Amino acid sequence: MKFKLKLLPLFLILMIMISGCSMEKEAAPALQLDEVDARSFYNIDAELNAEEKTLTAVQEVNYYNNDDMEMKELYFHVYPNAFKTKETAPFLFDDFDNAYKRGFEPGYGEVTSVTQKDRNGEKLLKHSLSGEGATILKVELAAPLKPYERVNLKIEFILQIPPAGERFGYGENNFNMGNWYPIAAVYDEKDGWNLDKYFAIGDPFYSDAADYRVSIKIPDNYTVAASGRLIEEKKEDSRVQRIYEGKALRDFAFVANSNFTVLEEEVDGIKVMSYYYPEDRIRGEEALEYGVQSIKLFNKLYGKYPYPVYSVVQTEFPSGMEYPALVYISDKYYKPDYSSDPLIITVAHETAHQWFYGIVGNDQVDEAWLDEGFAAYSETVFAEKTYGKKTAQDYYRRTVEDSVKEAMSSRTIDGSVVKSLSEFKNWDDYGPTAYDRGAQVHNELRNMLGDDTFLKIVRTYVDRYKFKIATTDDYIKVCEEVSGKDLTEFFRPWIGDSK
Repeated sequence: MKFKLKLLPLFLILMIMISGCSMEKEAAPALQLDEVDARSFYNIDAELNAEEKTLTAVQEVNYYNNDDMEMKELYFHVYPNAFKTKETAPFLFDDFDNAYKRGFEPGYGEVTSVTQKDRNGEKLLKHSLSGEGATILKVELAAPLKPYERVNLKIEFILQIPPAGERFGYGENNFNMGNWYPIAAVYDEKDGWNLDKYFAIGDPFYSDAADYRVSIKIPDNYTVAASGRLIEEKKEDSRVQRIYEGKALRDFAFVANSNFTVLEEEVDGIKVMSYYYPEDRIRGEEALEYGVQSIKLFNKLYGKYPYPVYSVVQTEFPSGMEYPALVYISDKYYKPDYSSDPLIITVAHETAHQWFYGIVGNDQVDEAWLDEGFAAYSETVFAEKTYGKKTAQDYYRRTVEDSVKEAMSSRTIDGSVVKSLSEFKNWDDYGPTAYDRGAQVHNELRNMLGDDTFLKIVRTYVDRYKFKIATTDDYIKVCEEVSGKDLTEFFRPWIGDSK
């Protein structure tokens, strides 16, 4: 996600791609979407009622136990329930009125039944909701699930969509459907089941990559931008059913809008789409251009984007938000009273998240710096490749170095990047830590080791942990392995003695 926008004056001057930089001598290898038998599969049939602001769905989950332990129960996050009360609503910037311009109404998910399916039919399972905001669904299995085996569940649920300009909510013409369905919690060796609440700060999401087939039935005057590739479309009277599929996705989101115009362009075999309001045509075209440039650049640097489609979506949202193969971009950045700067940087930042959060997963609750630091530093890399080193250095100084100096001198932050979201008070300490201090780690590492070694580190990290979960320790190990150096003292100012 992108909040801060401390941009250079006249950052956008002339779009000139700079070539020949040592960080781009050779293109990175392609990141293949391998067919594997070690991912869960979500098959969701959903129907949106635009008048009632509700969605009904039947979700089948073929859950794969990828841990070396028996599981007697499974846990799912039901994030929509955080929007049920004013106390738990995860609005941004501590600005409740801005998130609910149309007034507060509750949003929530009602799980109506959970069944286990096998060759003998279906069996109702005991289930319950717990946690702050009742956002954790516990499902008691009919029998323990052994390691590296599967179980088939069916979860039926109904959503009440709130009038929120948020990840999950509706506006005048749009429905933002992020984090909308019950998604399996991650079990890891460090914490066991990760059952964190929906924090108001940061992006409190942590999930394994999975395969998806999602059917969305919607009024035929709505256009849909979605994670995954559209594989089928069926019209029924005044409604249309659109079916999407995607492999190795960290999540699945969609935006539905009755006022979208769509542009597309192919780059490196990837269809880049721009969804925008027709009155904002100029910025809609620019958004497509920046999306194409970002995909093309990061393909070369980090490894070729493995998904067939990437969508840049104008919608009601405070800033920018990343989902697999789809990003929200604030509708205000498309308006003529804004310069193009916020649109350029936000698109570049959220596109970088396709690699750091999407392809390489991490625990965004306990180690948010891993994806945000890479995405923030990718802004500088994008500026360097697009506008030249001088502009990039100025941009880095003003958006990263000055921010960190100010936060450190005022003791707003202590310098450590490895922190849980529960340790942050607000954006004033989260931003300089996860984004700016995180970006500093990569910039200083690059300065110390050189462009070629740093780029090899990043490519190795992405390739090794593609479609998996990485930790801070994993990243440090890759850095030491590729550089051939003991980096204990280098990382100490950022992570302390935890290495």
